[in-house]
Amino acid sequence: MNRLKQIVALTGVVLLLGIYVITFISALSSSPAAQALFRASLGCTILVPVVCYAFLMTIKMVAPSKSPVIDTIIFDVGNVLCDFPWTDYAKNMDISEDAKTFILEHVIDHPLYAECDVGLKSFEEIVEEFCAIGPQYEKEIRELIENMYTCVTTYPYTEPWLLDLKSKGYRLYILSNWSLHAYEKLKENGVFAFEEYMDGAMWSFREHCRKPEKEIFERLLKKYGIDRERAVFIDDSEKNVRAARTIGIRSILFTDIEGAKEKLSALGVR
Repeated sequence: MNRLKQIVALTGVVLLLGIYVITFISALSSSPAAQALFRASLGCTILVPVVCYAFLMTIKMVAPSKSPVIDTIIFDVGNVLCDFPWTDYAKNMDISEDAKTFILEHVIDHPLYAECDVGLKSFEEIVEEFCAIGPQYEKEIRELIENMYTCVTTYPYTEPWLLDLKSKGYRLYILSNWSLHAYEKLKENGVFAFEEYMDGAMWSFREHCRKPEKEIFERLLKKYGIDRERAVFIDDSEKNVRAARTIGIRSILFTDIEGAKEKLSALGVR
């Protein structure tokens, strides 16, 4: 619509300039039509903008622009729809204090987790790489990586929240960084049962890319035909929220359910 406005405005300017030039030339040449052309140019100065405005209004009524009202909500999973207290899990493992300290200092926030999420290596390869961080604690590190998914639980508010939004006609989607190993275990155990309420889901292990990479956001929009101007993204990571905003998706930094609902309400979500 903005492009059309520019074209119509430029056309009007060119038309007026043409009329003024013809009038000026006629006046210099003492043409008997000079006075009539002068009156016509004055009239066109008023008439051309009015015609252009009427044309644009007609186009707007025939093909109205989309309302900016939110119709789509995109959710992260970990710490938004599910509790994933991996640090607490490590702290409560039944292992020696030395092993626990090593894991908390060197393993629990290691960049290898990002490789788990993108799914380009087998789970066993990833486990072996984790164990290589501290070979002296191979048994304990393996136990952590293979079983950490067991600390994931669905929040009590998740299902009622999704059902309420669904009943009001909102389209719901998942966009989450997750490993194939954990996903399969949690699906099997029924923890991800809420996925049935979604209109679609994009998991990093399937796409082989992850947030905050812009590519995974663009893939989600394209795959499901989501209008970014009518969508809102909810995530507990500031980096992911910033990434979504840079490509034009409204975003909410999740801290708690009540705060998220208030921010959604401020955007007009019922």
